[in-house]
Amino acid sequence: MNIYLVRHGETIWNKDGRIQGREDVPLNEKGIELAEITSKGMKEIPFDVIYSSPLIRARKTAEIMRGERICPIHTDERLREMSFGRYEGSLILEAAGDESHPLHDFIKNPGRYHARDGEDFIQVIARARSFIHEVLLPLAGHAEHVMIASHGALIRCFLRCIEERPLAEFWGGTAQRNCAVTHLELEEGRFRIVEEGRLYYEIQPDGSFRL
Repeated sequence: MNIYLVRHGETIWNKDGRIQGREDVPLNEKGIELAEITSKGMKEIPFDVIYSSPLIRARKTAEIMRGERICPIHTDERLREMSFGRYEGSLILEAAGDESHPLHDFIKNPGRYHARDGEDFIQVIARARSFIHEVLLPLAGHAEHVMIASHGALIRCFLRCIEERPLAEFWGGTAQRNCAVTHLELEEGRFRIVEEGRLYYEIQPDGSFRL
């Protein structure tokens, strides 16, 4: 079974460099365009089913990515982004540069991060693992191509369930940019990462995007 983890398209908070978490920020115009371009790049993949975070930026990305395919989109609470409670909306650069900021370790020292509000990594990893065991593994043999529209931190937690990456290396590896696609294969109960963080668009000198 092939599984495609897709991070949502851009939002105004992405553009401003803010941590979104559970805040339900919609796609901006660029985010819609990125989802459309990515959809065109994946048009030959016959998705059997799509799962999405219920947050509007992921759900809209899933709808755009589905295109003209006749397949269901199921929302699942376990695919929501990591919660940062009252610190959602914080500027990433400010948090990274201020050791006293509640989200400083999340950005700079993830192995030492403990949430003052919202979720710790262990809670998000548990959500991802639950989805893997209760949704994906039972699908094997019943579906060939599955898409999951979700969020940056959740996708990294998902991959950690597969590779058992240490939290200290949480931000290592390929960046999960907006509409980045990570392709997994599931065979005989084991996952393999085929490609991580693929982009189906190129940024042009004028700031536009193309396949």
